[in-house]
Amino acid sequence: GQVVRVDGDGNTFVEIDEIRALMPRKNRIKGESFKVGNVVKAILKTIDTNKKGIGLELTRTSPKFFFFFMSLEVPEIADGIIEIKKCARIPGERAKLALSSNSPRVDPIGTAVGVKGVRINAVSKELKNENIDVIEYSDAPELFVSRAMSRAAVKSVVINGEKAIVSVFEGQKSKAIGKSGINIRLASMLTGYQIELLEENGV
Repeated sequence: GQVVRVDGDGNTFVEIDEIRALMPRKNRIKGESFKVGNVVKAILKTIDTNKKGIGLELTRTSPKFFFFFMSLEVPEIADGIIEIKKCARIPGERAKLALSSNSPRVDPIGTAVGVKGVRINAVSKELKNENIDVIEYSDAPELFVSRAMSRAAVKSVVINGEKAIVSVFEGQKSKAIGKSGINIRLASMLTGYQIELLEENGV
């Protein structure tokens, strides 16, 4: 829809055909702003029926918005050949996406990323240059947690109830944690485990 008004609080009013919808400031991706006349892509979050009529709330921060763009850029996801199993996202900063393939002939990671990263970069650009880590999903929790910690070299993973004890090689701890703790937070969100990090010698 097209932006028709932005109020003093940063709430954005969007016109879709003859319908007007509201995108509150909290539903914008961090760092983005809109002006009257901009064309905005968003998804419908809620429909509120009251005495004044119908209120439509839009969002660009929902995981479903992320799924929508992945489906647009990766036809294999839209066709069900590749399945989005899990997603963790801190809008405007970074996301982790776990995929699986329903065909032995289709590599979920390579297909989603595209030649020279063209597909994943197109999604990232729409999401205010959000960094996106794409990993292959696994039913084995130890392997899944190890992959979720990607960008850090993991030595071992031990599952203990709702906790995952992750040992990384020497010098990998900062990568495992990530800037402001974002990597370990997203890995925890993606896998559902509380991650405890240990650094070991790479022997």
